[in-house]
Amino acid sequence: MSPDALITDIASARGAVNGLYDRVQQTYITAGYNAFLTGLFADELAHVGSFPSLAEYASNDIDLNNIENTRYWTDHFETINAANIIIDKLQEVEIDSEASAELTAQAKAVRAFMYYRLVKVYGGVPLALTGNLSATDIDTNPLPRSSESAIYDQIMLDLGDALADIRTSGSLYFFNENSVRVLKALVEMELEMYTQAEATLAPVIGEYTLATSYADLFGGNASTQEGVFAINFADFDGNSYAFYYLESGGRYEVAPSGDLLSSFEAGDERTSQIIGENPQIFKFKDPGSGSDDVYIFRYAHVLLMQAELLARRGDATASDYINMVRNRAGLGDVVLDSSNFIDLIAQERFVEFYGEDTDRLFTLTRLGIADQEISSKDNNTFIPERNNLWPIPQQEIERNSAITEADQNAGY
Repeated sequence: MSPDALITDIASARGAVNGLYDRVQQTYITAGYNAFLTGLFADELAHVGSFPSLAEYASNDIDLNNIENTRYWTDHFETINAANIIIDKLQEVEIDSEASAELTAQAKAVRAFMYYRLVKVYGGVPLALTGNLSATDIDTNPLPRSSESAIYDQIMLDLGDALADIRTSGSLYFFNENSVRVLKALVEMELEMYTQAEATLAPVIGEYTLATSYADLFGGNASTQEGVFAINFADFDGNSYAFYYLESGGRYEVAPSGDLLSSFEAGDERTSQIIGENPQIFKFKDPGSGSDDVYIFRYAHVLLMQAELLARRGDATASDYINMVRNRAGLGDVVLDSSNFIDLIAQERFVEFYGEDTDRLFTLTRLGIADQEISSKDNNTFIPERNNLWPIPQQEIERNSAITEADQNAGY
């Protein structure tokens, strides 16, 4: 279907947005490799399988032609292009203005999410804001790299627009007002806009509760009690998490790292989701069809963000929020303050979100401690000038005349 025929009325516009979320389910966005690549590059996962392309991530020495890197780039940009087409077409067709604004907001939230992922692992990337690029081969269109600040500016614009117009407040599987707020606050924290982040996050506090049991969060549908934003997978459109994590029914390609295993305190109930004589992450139970839902944001994310924000300004109630998460895991209280929040927040996020999405690497780089954690890994090729970024795929440099070898990230 051509872009001109894609959206003609409200029904086709909603169908296009549903299709956009199908793209968000792609392997390198939310269906597994997003977690494998970032987890291996950080100190979260170990490579125990046979794929050389994944071994390069584990050793932090990614080849310019690494197929996983190329696919990560392509999946994200194809999804951006699909969002751009929706945004463009909704400006051209005459449909109910409120419905049009809501659907445009969904597309902008997805676009912001994709660019957040890209800027975190590549730094500046091409900034595509129109849908005139090929949905199947965006790399053939010459667009130069934009600066990191320009990418973040656009992310903030998109999230501001989305927050103003999104109305799907009760939807777990689509961006809703709360999940946009969480993403926006996270980006503000990246930009060291801590006062703004606290204000952005404030309406989400108290809107959810932690599940009673950590184990109950995993193995099927996402928790409506704790889930803020999740991706819905089913038998016919599954993810690859369990297949890559488990021996029984899977290929056991990636495993919890020694650093992760040694990070748990005695009595931490979250270790229930690591099983086997050969340690395996058991948060995803279905290696056959990959039907387990995937969390992007849980209320535990919100509580730990709030704890950090309060600790940064010396608010004594910061401890209350981190201890909610710790107490659910069967652990005692800690005192969180402005002198220790980096270590304690990094630690708590590590043992709370392991194996899920991209949290560990993104937390380490945001808190400024990635160098010390990554450089201490076994069998690691640590090159400081790379700034913990991945290389721009060689395919992009060869196809995109606006990007040259001189534009490659440092150290590659």
